[in-house]
Amino acid sequence: MGRQKAVIKARREAKRVLRRDSRSHKQREEESVTSLVQMGGVEAIGMARDSRDTSPILARNEAQLHYLKAIESKQLIFATGEAGCGKTWISAAKAAEALIHKDVDRIIVTRPVLQADEDLGFLPGDIAEKFAPYFRPVYDVLVRRLGASFMQYCLRPEIGKVEICAVRLYAWMYL
Repeated sequence: MGRQKAVIKARREAKRVLRRDSRSHKQREEESVTSLVQMGGVEAIGMARDSRDTSPILARNEAQLHYLKAIESKQLIFATGEAGCGKTWISAAKAAEALIHKDVDRIIVTRPVLQADEDLGFLPGDIAEKFAPYFRPVYDVLVRRLGASFMQYCLRPEIGKVEICAVRLYAWMYL
């Protein structure tokens, strides 16, 4: 019964977010969106001409095939599963593919970065440095699929093609 309530709450939140975004598509809260450029380590990439992984995104099992079909046919997908089953890799790779083919204008990466009892205050550094470890898996896939120089370009705040937005679990728990 608890899992069903969580799904209902997540569905309600997703509908609320879609309604809000449809009203103010171009507006965003600058304080809640952090550019990955500020997270450090990006300057070392440089603007060298580099290649990107253009291999097709193929499912390795039935669950991944179902996930890929859902991504291609649905607007909003919630993926659950064990660690290492491909949720992050497939979603980030498909997002990179959509950006390259101009099916989307930008990629906004959101991840719940806190457990219910954690606080980011104990971590050293500014807010961008505190979020960096949570977004690293997505960042690595995007660099591989987009290429390092194009990824660096997309991360520039004035370009805004790839942005990150941290989601605290508290916001999901009380809906």
